[in-house]
Amino acid sequence: MGAIFFYIFIYFVGYYGSNILNMFTVRPLVTNRFIAALIPVFCVAMLHGYMIVTKPPPASQDVTVESALFTYVLMPVIIVTLGAFYFMWNSRRAEEEEAEEAARRAAEDGNDDEDSEDEQKASGAAVTGESTEDTTDDEKKSRDA
Repeated sequence: MGAIFFYIFIYFVGYYGSNILNMFTVRPLVTNRFIAALIPVFCVAMLHGYMIVTKPPPASQDVTVESALFTYVLMPVIIVTLGAFYFMWNSRRAEEEEAEEAARRAAEDGNDDEDSEDEQKASGAAVTGESTEDTTDDEKKSRDA
């Protein structure tokens, strides 16, 4: 259980490290932080696996090298990788939904602008009209003169 948390921590260090790197550069160097954060995870996993293979297992535990590699390296890396792909897929879907929402709002705003222009034209015609019910005879005479 501790190995999973260790690799998740390494993943977040890589994720936020790439974010900080993008902040310091003029243009973003890392375009996909979800995948870029897996690079430190895989590097640490290779070093961790190398240490498990080259060192003898603890004498107090009856553990084989294969089971240690699976339990402490392979399984946590697979879980972190699947999580990274899931969050990448989920954020892309959210970005697409936001883009569709923005396009829909822009289309509605465009329709609202056209409606308001039509209303302004109609109200402008009513204001400049020759006679209205509220005008008196004196106002009509002064306008005609």
